[in-house]
Amino acid sequence: MTPGQGIYRRRASLVALLAALTLASAIWSLGVGAVKVPVDVIVNTLLNLDGDQQRYIILKSRLPRVVLALLAGGALALSGAIIQAVIRNPLASPGIIGINSGAALFAVLLVSLLPDLPPAWMPVTACLGGLSAAGIVMLVAHFRTLSPAHLALIGVAVGLVFEAGVDYLLVTSSDAERSAPLIWLTGSLWGRNWDHVSVSVAPLMIFAALALVLTYRLDLLSLGDASATGLGIRVPLLRLALLAVATVLASVSVAVVGVMGFIGLMAPHIARRLVGGSHRWLLPTSALTGMLLVSLADGLGRAIAPPLEVSAGILAALLGAPFFVYIMLTTASEQDG
Repeated sequence: MTPGQGIYRRRASLVALLAALTLASAIWSLGVGAVKVPVDVIVNTLLNLDGDQQRYIILKSRLPRVVLALLAGGALALSGAIIQAVIRNPLASPGIIGINSGAALFAVLLVSLLPDLPPAWMPVTACLGGLSAAGIVMLVAHFRTLSPAHLALIGVAVGLVFEAGVDYLLVTSSDAERSAPLIWLTGSLWGRNWDHVSVSVAPLMIFAALALVLTYRLDLLSLGDASATGLGIRVPLLRLALLAVATVLASVSVAVVGVMGFIGLMAPHIARRLVGGSHRWLLPTSALTGMLLVSLADGLGRAIAPPLEVSAGILAALLGAPFFVYIMLTTASEQDG
């Protein structure tokens, strides 16, 4: 066996293991909550086999939120991996450069001003907000040559402005029925149903597939602007296209599951440690890692103190904050070295 074949088999084995862990996590998540459901009942219900079933709890209540956890987790992770490659900053993510906050603000505006509008408008509105935030950051970068660290800091500032808008809308809202659904801002899958799946599955699957198709271009971009241009790549146009894909993935996810800021930061780093920096391996591994993290966070949130639920976004933040510090420290030590 050649060294290249050994690396390929190791990476393929890790991806298969992640896929198995993600499937196991999803099945476990279906069984936890106020009513515990055994694995055999879950299998009977999903496959419509003879024996005990819990069709309402599994098919109506928990399965749509598990599907959304997998979709949103994978989309946020892909978005984070793309943004880190485009900006060339290991600290970058949809949350760090303000995309999540922009999407959240526009989604809150929609709920507050037009509460009777069909749910299908939520992803569209969130995408406009995410694109607005990303556009501001890239517009500043277009007129000034900025280091990756400074670009990330501008993104943080833009995000804080949009978050202030969200806070203002929440504080000034006096309609309890209108503000109640905004619980998803904490990154909660509570109350998610098949309607939310139906409005988000198409854009998330389409843009996730587009992201995977562009893996080769991301590898070329990582060679540097001069090398990529010499290979016939129109670097500015490619950056804009990749950022648009990442923005849509993150924004639609925010529209249906709320803000889970650290998933887009953690998942690509974990994936990079597992399979290296080649994007044809990094992107699918990041997606599987994001799926696993969000499905575990959602399941744990329901398992800790049922019937109460802890938002998946809160649990992700509890893990993500120390992880962010760890990345900063290791990045600084590598630069000093």
